Amino acid sequence: MEGSSTQRLAIESRVFDTSYPKNKDPMEGIGQSQSIKANKARNLWFYWQANSFRFSSLNERDVQRQGISRRYDCLTDFSLAILYFLIATCATCVAGLDFTGANWIWTPGRAADGVTYPLGNVTFRRDFTPPAGRVPIAANILITTDNVYTLYVNGRKVGTGTDFRYPQRYCVPLVKDCNVFAVSAQNTGNAAGLLAAIQIRYSDGFTDTIVTDGQWHAIAGTPAGFEQVAFDDSAWPAAFVEGPYPNTAPWTQSEHPLHIPPESQNPGPSLQSANWIWTNELTSPGASVPIGARAFRKTVVLPNGQLTSQARILIATDNEHTVYVNGLLVGSGGSFTQAQRYVVNFPPTSRVVIAVFARNIPPGGPAGVFAAAELVSCDCSEDVYFVTDRSWKYSITFTPNFIQPDFNDAAWLPAVLEGGFGAPPWGPTTVPANNSPQSAALPGAPAAPPASVVA
Repeated sequence: MEGSSTQRLAIESRVFDTSYPKNKDPMEGIGQSQSIKANKARNLWFYWQANSFRFSSLNERDVQRQGISRRYDCLTDFSLAILYFLIATCATCVAGLDFTGANWIWTPGRAADGVTYPLGNVTFRRDFTPPAGRVPIAANILITTDNVYTLYVNGRKVGTGTDFRYPQRYCVPLVKDCNVFAVSAQNTGNAAGLLAAIQIRYSDGFTDTIVTDGQWHAIAGTPAGFEQVAFDDSAWPAAFVEGPYPNTAPWTQSEHPLHIPPESQNPGPSLQSANWIWTNELTSPGASVPIGARAFRKTVVLPNGQLTSQARILIATDNEHTVYVNGLLVGSGGSFTQAQRYVVNFPPTSRVVIAVFARNIPPGGPAGVFAAAELVSCDCSEDVYFVTDRSWKYSITFTPNFIQPDFNDAAWLPAVLEGGFGAPPWGPTTVPANNSPQSAALPGAPAAPPASVVA
């Protein structure tokens, strides 16, 4: 960072001092540099303050373990960019699952034709122990077998398949320590093979993928208790790798193509059951209200410790808004006839706060916020849906930190309902076919680091 060592130390101390005012720039009074490094330091400051409820109890060693250096001025521009990008977005992305890297496996014993196997059962097992510091929460599984399979995870039967041309998908909760994937397979004639890909989701949002390969154990027959975690398969040989997907006969795309099912997709949020909401300044639904900005919040705590890593939001306002998720900027809009559609990724959490800066602009008239959202599960539980209703809270006067997840809104009042979908004076609100891109905050709206918005 440009500037004297005294300036650098002052900025560093402010960035990592959680008592320093959140609404103040750490460069204030220091002689702001227009360099790229100064801007990145400012971004890191805003990220730190947005997440101070997570970091406020960390000591020096913990801070270093989080990968955030107090001497970030010593990092290169590239390192700073990568650091901020990783913190803000990478830990939230879950890639689609297919058979990339997977192999067809069985036991040794193919006939001289190189294809045919003896009839009968073969059993497979794969243990998975997570890396140190990582906690598995769920597994996405894509699997098929020529000819028949039954899949077990940690001793529990998950599903079966009888046609190798049609792989199946499963989502299974995992335990925090060792997890065991076991398959009882049967060859009913000619070729035989097991093909699988398993995506492990961790509590920090990262993933690992394991595939069928030589690390699986395989044995002819079906030993009693093979599906249990405590079963000892140490004497089993490694599975025989027949070849990679999709280039191994007789399962090539030209011979017997696989019809891989799409990943499950819920219909998403709907505005049909949403309500137009505003403050108690209303004299009647849809009536004119004072010009100016108002703040709205909705806090959702998932039941039973369930986790979500994505919010899908539809929102329209009369007249304009900026929306935030867990203290991070999503985007702004200004239409009540067409909603905006946002998809926002974030690290797995059981608590999500959506905050809206909404403003009625001159010459005035009616005002309202109209929204629906879906919190997408990342641990195989049901998705959570909610809409604008009286469970939302509002405040006529507010400070910029109202967007923060740890903000105390206990004194805020329940939103006032104005009407449902199509209510006058707004009429029906249309929903775009495509996601809305991230956009800047409105003038006067709270400044915040960007959320990970899927365009």
